[in-house]
Amino acid sequence: MAKSRGKKEIYLGMALIGTTGLLIGLVMDSPLLMTIAGFLGMVVGGFIGWLGGRRYMVIICIGVLIGAYLGYRTGDRDILIIAAGTGGAIAGFMGAQIELFFKK
Repeated sequence: MAKSRGKKEIYLGMALIGTTGLLIGLVMDSPLLMTIAGFLGMVVGGFIGWLGGRRYMVIICIGVLIGAYLGYRTGDRDILIIAAGTGGAIAGFMGAQIELFFKK
């Protein structure tokens, strides 16, 4: 288990993943979903920040942004959602491999 680096990591995680949750609700055009996804994102982001996964979170957010950009270029909201999720998943896999590389 990675060591926690302090409250700064926790707050960064809450901000990154919470913002992602808010944007999911915004794309779905639902204030209720925006609130729920933002709250759950803050909880998960705080936990990941507590574990010390800053680099991992940033890599996933970059993957989501790239996927969302490519999905936005198609002009279809459904493809935007799928592309953003796929970008996050692929970046998460790559982030796990990068974390392993940096630990050696």
